[in-house]
Amino acid sequence: MRRNLLVSIVALGLVVVGARGVIAGTATGRTPVDCIDTTWRSSTVSTSSTTWEAVPGFEADPTAIFPITVNVSALVSGAPARFRILSTNVGEQTFVSNPGPTRFEPGATGPNSFSYQWVERDDVAAPHANLIRLQWRSPSGDQVSMLRGDMAVLYRTDACDGSS
Repeated sequence: MRRNLLVSIVALGLVVVGARGVIAGTATGRTPVDCIDTTWRSSTVSTSSTTWEAVPGFEADPTAIFPITVNVSALVSGAPARFRILSTNVGEQTFVSNPGPTRFEPGATGPNSFSYQWVERDDVAAPHANLIRLQWRSPSGDQVSMLRGDMAVLYRTDACDGSS
């Protein structure tokens, strides 16, 4: 009887420890959004750089409260590519936004589309400036081209002055 009780307690402890491990690897949050900055391009840009470089025209400078969400969609052709969002705050601290770099392989059959979402975890409850940049690289050094694409930056701020 005691042995069964001990086994049950140990099993319950393992479940609790396992659940805490899963939770530690994820994060959640909720922020009301009242501003969206958008940018897009309909002309082709290419790179064969093996080091990270900015995708021309894909940056935003929101003054945000709390987290920022960055959605990127693009039509890409050529070699496999890596993409990431680089965020620099007003204190000149630069971070790679979560969940980090992603890899996209357009494939040999022609251009293919991708869409990805990053979250910049701004944990500050006061407005602060950020510079958000989409970067890319070609791990192989072969040419990769973005035929067209867009970037939407969603965030909360004290005042969102709309413009077109």
